[in-house]
Amino acid sequence: MDQWSQLLSKLTSDRPSLSKKLETWLRQADSPPLAIIKGYHFIAANLVTLEYFQTQTDNFVNATPYDFSPRIQSSGRNSVEFSQKMIRQAAEGNIIEFDWLHLSQRGTELPTKVSLFPFKLEEETVILAQFIATNRRSKARTITGNGFDALPKELMSITLEDGAEAVYITNAKHQIIAVNKAMCRISGYSADQLLFNSTELLELRKHTPAEEEEYNNALEERGSWQGEVWKQRSNGSEFPAWKSCRKISADGHIYYVTIFSDISAKKKLEAKLTEQAMYDALTGLPNRFHLKLLLNQALQEIKDNPNEIGALMFLDLNGFKNINDCFGHATGDKVLQLVSARLEASCIEKAEIARLGGDEFTLVIQGCHDRSEVEAFSKQIMTLFDAPFEINDQKFYLGTSIGIALFPEHSDQATKLLSLADTAMYSAKKSPQHVLFYDIAMHEEAERKLTLLSELRHAHSLKQFKLAYQVIVNLECNTVIGAEALLRWQKNNGEIIKACDFVPLLEETGLLISIGQWVLKQACQQVSEWRKSHAPDLKVCVNVSPMQLEHPDFVEHVNQALIISSLPAEALVLEITESALLRQPERVKSTLSQLKKLGVSIAIDDFGAGLSSLSKLGSLPIDSLKIDAGFARRLSEPQGKQLCQAMIQLAQALDISFVVEGIETKQQKEILEQMGKGFGQGYFFGHPKTADNFTSESFS
Repeated sequence: MDQWSQLLSKLTSDRPSLSKKLETWLRQADSPPLAIIKGYHFIAANLVTLEYFQTQTDNFVNATPYDFSPRIQSSGRNSVEFSQKMIRQAAEGNIIEFDWLHLSQRGTELPTKVSLFPFKLEEETVILAQFIATNRRSKARTITGNGFDALPKELMSITLEDGAEAVYITNAKHQIIAVNKAMCRISGYSADQLLFNSTELLELRKHTPAEEEEYNNALEERGSWQGEVWKQRSNGSEFPAWKSCRKISADGHIYYVTIFSDISAKKKLEAKLTEQAMYDALTGLPNRFHLKLLLNQALQEIKDNPNEIGALMFLDLNGFKNINDCFGHATGDKVLQLVSARLEASCIEKAEIARLGGDEFTLVIQGCHDRSEVEAFSKQIMTLFDAPFEINDQKFYLGTSIGIALFPEHSDQATKLLSLADTAMYSAKKSPQHVLFYDIAMHEEAERKLTLLSELRHAHSLKQFKLAYQVIVNLECNTVIGAEALLRWQKNNGEIIKACDFVPLLEETGLLISIGQWVLKQACQQVSEWRKSHAPDLKVCVNVSPMQLEHPDFVEHVNQALIISSLPAEALVLEITESALLRQPERVKSTLSQLKKLGVSIAIDDFGAGLSSLSKLGSLPIDSLKIDAGFARRLSEPQGKQLCQAMIQLAQALDISFVVEGIETKQQKEILEQMGKGFGQGYFFGHPKTADNFTSESFS
């Protein structure tokens, strides 16, 4: 079984009709063109599809359906927007069919009926796309005769003379002996000027001797020839034409009948469609298809210059998402145009720039002699982002992270180089310099992350997520006033992973909303039981990510957790980070206000560790500050003590409570006691524990 068949056999559906259709495709030796779409990108296709789109696997996989489409359909629809809409509808479980104009990689128009079928691939939704050509000219028809034999010769003569295509007839010496009206109109010559003249009057010698020989041999051996040629008008202008010539013997004489049409408009359309297929519509830069062509060309050229190296730089803009979120996609698009213009204006001549999509750009650099030269160029690129991008008097500051793969050192395959540079770019995002060359350790880290992602998708169903509870005490009297619920991932082998190591992956996979909802319900249920049995005033603190806070149903999720657990709203404290206040401030403020109406308390977690916005604190419904653990660790230093005191005084000035995190020693606890009435949390009071251990140690 080939790789495509193996992948196809892994698709599942709970619909009998789709399962039956899938079985049919698996059994068919000549199945129709099929491809699998995940998100908006192709992840696999059968050979028939690749032949249909006149492409190869490397160029097809990771492309989108609208990469093989003109920007605007004949119906006036935007190809990107409409195809994404259809894919979303299919992903919701609908079977979608629609007529579509695709383009092959060579620019050939492909009128197609597209069918989208929803399936599951390892519990993820994918779309199986079927492409059926709708070009009626490709269908076989029964030939019943053309009827010309029965027509009068006079009628045929009039039809030929008034036809839209140029027609001229020459004798054996290639002298023109007859022309029609279209011939005169297209060429600009009168009939008198053309008759008995040589055809060289019209022909342009833009063909090689081999092509001329092929043309003459075809006429002599087959009696006909057709193809694209260049012709010349009477005013000297040149134009492309489609020419068909036939050799005819009649009454013992040889004649050549030539028909041609001006295809200038068609060639312009083809050039336009090719440009749409090869260039990014927003920035005018080469797109992913074009980049691969440029990269393959560079890889070929480097073979002829073994003393040189080339580099593929993968750029991702830092901070661009915030611009899109806060100012809208229209502003984001303008910023991308300014970035591309700055890159084009400032880059050295030997760099080819492309936009892959979103805020990702690439540069192909040739003719370098060592790594230091490539590194110097990367620093030059970084300086382009020192100055802000200005739109309507608004200044936007962006940075960039650059991943670099060298060729042929790291790879001599275009697709592999893109993957390696992409991997390096993600590592560069975490580095202080934001520029990194690819190395094997990155690949190993990427593989480890991929494995972790795969395990994470099944962790919830395998009941591997657990909650640990860490005590929060009153610094003045040491009584337990609450507990913070901390998410842990306990694998089957006993390994326990902290939330900070996998929550970003939950965000990346889109699982954080459902897992966050589970944490809320579990924590509320547990504390509700403790309140009934041990401590009627106990509170529970639950961490909330910015993604949860921005979810439109988050307030309802909180309300449901409270109702199901019978926990009073005043017993729940939701901890949010300072960064959550900056991403979408208006939406967050609205959500916090709704939570306050429920009676839920809000705490700022890790306060002081981020970009604290004091003006926002006063305008938001905040009940508590959780002072970052780093301040407790510095209490033995005079400056650290002053900073912590300032944090506590700020909370007192705002008339809100405070919790100092990270208290590990008795000395730290005693210093904080003297600063004001508040609460503490840390290993000095207790490590995070399971619910059973928390019960036995805190309520005994």
